[in-house]
Order: sequence, then structure tokens, then C-alpha cells
Amino acid sequence: MTSDIPPWAGAVGADTLARLLALQGERDWLDYKSRCDLSLTRDVVEITKDIGAMMIAGGYIVVGADDNGQPAGEAAQLDLFDPATVHAKVAKYLPDPFEIRVARHPCGNQSYAVIYVAPHAAGFCVFECDGNYTDSVKGTRTVFRAGDVFARHGTRSERWNQRDIAEIKQRLQADADRGRDQDAEALALIDDISGQLGGSGLWLAVAVVPEYRLPDPPKITPDAAQRFLAGWSTAQAPVEAVAQGTATYRQPGGVVITSQAGTAEPPYWWRLGLHDGGDTTGAYVLAHEVAADPASSDTHWLGLPPGVGDGMTIPARRDDVEVRLEMLLDVLTAYAIGTDAGGRAVITAVLLTPHRDKWVRIALLDEVTDDSEQHTGWRLASGRAHQPMEAVVKVPVTGRVQLADMRDARLRLQAASRLAADLLALFGVDRPAILRPDGTLDPYGAAVSRQQPMYEHARHLGLPVDDISPGERRRKFEEGIAAAKNSLRQR
Repeated sequence: MTSDIPPWAGAVGADTLARLLALQGERDWLDYKSRCDLSLTRDVVEITKDIGAMMIAGGYIVVGADDNGQPAGEAAQLDLFDPATVHAKVAKYLPDPFEIRVARHPCGNQSYAVIYVAPHAAGFCVFECDGNYTDSVKGTRTVFRAGDVFARHGTRSERWNQRDIAEIKQRLQADADRGRDQDAEALALIDDISGQLGGSGLWLAVAVVPEYRLPDPPKITPDAAQRFLAGWSTAQAPVEAVAQGTATYRQPGGVVITSQAGTAEPPYWWRLGLHDGGDTTGAYVLAHEVAADPASSDTHWLGLPPGVGDGMTIPARRDDVEVRLEMLLDVLTAYAIGTDAGGRAVITAVLLTPHRDKWVRIALLDEVTDDSEQHTGWRLASGRAHQPMEAVVKVPVTGRVQLADMRDARLRLQAASRLAADLLALFGVDRPAILRPDGTLDPYGAAVSRQQPMYEHARHLGLPVDDISPGERRRKFEEGIAAAKNSLRQR
């Protein structure tokens, strides 16, 4: 099962298909199939056997090529080779979760299907039901049985043996080492962006580092970066529009886009770093001013809780942390996917402070409004939401996702919810207000001023969102307070 799978494995673009055909021969990680009709049980069972075997080390299947990578004629039912259909048919025999990526491309005078099988996180995959089909000559045939594990031995998919176990251990160790490298790369990107944020204030920064990248990625240009941003803004209906026509410039390894502000402090409100290979970073300012004394003329922070308006505390909205995190995760993973990167991705989020000389504490706040949506003040998001700066700044929280899953809006929200929960826990907040673990939005979660854009974003993505009036929101909050008090009295 020794695999020489190339470092660019994971991509399924037209360039990848050309590379696979140019090899002109099968490998333990590459299987050519002249035909595969997914409307036939026999063909589904046979290709599932190969997919299950490739989950040990990863690999590719190309449909439409003979054993030498030459055109074998248009494959029947090629339109069935879309990610959802292939996954559903394979999932009948193999347990979730697993990752396969599927694409169709023309090459020369015909079209092909290319399937990338990602290495299984557990090291191998166990078939969970029998793979049977009926042959007109030999009757019922069983290709694999429930409990079987298959591996690639040369160009054949066969039941595993003792030697395969040693290879699996080596691959899992290599994955662990690579994962640690991804963590380090993400932190390096965060450190880099920290030194490039202008002004003062509190920033939320996110870095995405994919596992697999193209070996010689094309250099993204400033114009291409702007086109990507425009396309993303149109397709995703983001929480808050990322303005076009902003400062965009090429730097070694990628492109930087910054939003210029109309005032001197800070010089911009957000920053994106789009790297050629698919790594990407983003930062958004959460607050840029110290919380003023409530008795002053600063009406924005009117009604601060005791101790926060001390001139040494910078405030941030709890719902803003969630909104900005979801938006950054959305745009950064969209860019990484667009570069044909793949595999598992490390996502790191952290709070940053470019300049710390003006303040020493951070307060995480919830906005309080009345039934007519008028601002009445602020409250701490938890009993420990007023923290020393060093306790919460530059403390990274990290998640791992299958990059291909980030095409799904619900799975993106789940990933954002997990990261937000870890970030908010630094302030003693037990759970996000808006982002639910199941990939939906809590209709009672956002403050009124943040509710509409967040929920418009969700509706655009096809997620269910209920309209909640300010009166309903207030009653729900009061019911929660009453329930908590009653629980305390009963203890």
C-alpha cells in the first residue's frame, strides 16, 4: 500500500484531470475506469470498493479513461457524477463522515468524471453493509461484506493485511505532524496580520490554512481579488457589505484588500489577505474607542454598566463577535475553495490589539433595548465579561473542518458556532447568542440593530429564520430571567 500520492492531491479542477491523464498509467492512488454507470447497482458497488480502499491513503478515480489514461469514449450517465449523488450512493455502504470531491470536465474530444477520495480521519473505513449485485450469468455476487476493510495493493483494491496496518499508523502520524504544522502556519498568519493593522482598538482576526494546495498556484492579481470579492458579496449576501473599490495591492505571495475609513483612527475597518495557495486571513475591528464615562457626551456607549466607563476599558458587543466571525469564516473559506485547495483546514480565531497604550481591560457587552427598539443601555454579557486585556487578547481558538463542507451554509454556521463558543468562553459566556450548534440562527439572539442584516444573510443562504418583534424579544428575555431566579430559589 505504499503511496506516492502527489502533494497537489485534493484538487478536482480541469488542470488536475489533465495531470492525472498525463500519467498514462494507474497507481495505488489512481484508478482509471472506462465506464461507470451509477444507475446500475453493479457499478456503484464496484466503485464503492475502490473508494473505500482509497480512504486509507487518499486517491483519485477517473471515469472515461482506459488503463493507460487514454480516452475510452463518453461514459454513460456521466451527469450522475455530481458530489451529492456520488456521496449518497457510496454512503449506502460506507459510514459517514467521509470526504469525496467530484467534478466533470471536458478534455480533448470527450468528457471525464474525476473523484478525489480524502484519507479517512480514523485511518481506514469499515464497510457497514454487504455489497451485492446480480450478474446475469453468475447470479448474485458479493464484492465486500459488512465489517470488511479494503486497501490498495498496487492497482488493485483488496482486503487489508497486516502490512497495511503499519502503513496506516505511519499515515496517521504524518497527518498529526502536518496538523501541527497547519496550526503553526495559522498562528504565523495571525502574527503577520497583527503587525499590519493600523490604528488602535480591538480586532477579531481569523486565519484559514487548507491541508492540500496546488503545487504551483497561479498568482492572484488585485483585479482578480476584487472580482472574487464582488462575486462573493453578490452570491452570499454577507452580513455587512464588504465595499468595493477599496485599497487592493499585491504583496509577496498574495493580495491584500483593506477598507479605508473616513477618519484617521483607525485607517481601515477590515483587512483581507488572499494568498496564492489558498491560505487566507481576515480581520475586522470590533471597537476602536475606550468606553467613555456615561456622564460624558459620548452617546454611543450611554448606559454602561458600573466600572466599564473608567477610561481604561475598551468595550465590544457580544453579538458583533459572532456576526464578524461568521462573515470572516464565510469569505475566507470561499476563497480557499476557489483556489482548488482541499482536505482538512485549520481555522484559527483570535482577538488582537495593534496598540495597547490607551487601555488595560476589555468588556464584552449586550445591548439593552425597549419594546420600541430604542437603546436603553448596556449590560455585561456575563459575570466575568470585564477582563484584563492579557487574559483574552492573543489567545487563539482553533477548529478543524473539511474544506469541501464549507460549501454548505449550515455547516459553515456550525463551524462558526464552535469557534464563537470557544472565543466567548474567554469572557465567561456559556454559549453564543445567535449561532446555534445545529447550524441555524437563534431568532432571539441578536440585538435589534444587528438582527436584520444577520437574518437577511441567513435567508439568502436558504436557512430558516423567524421574524421576532421587539416585544416578543423582551418577553423572552424576561421569561429567561424569571426562570433563572426560580431555579436559584429552588436550590
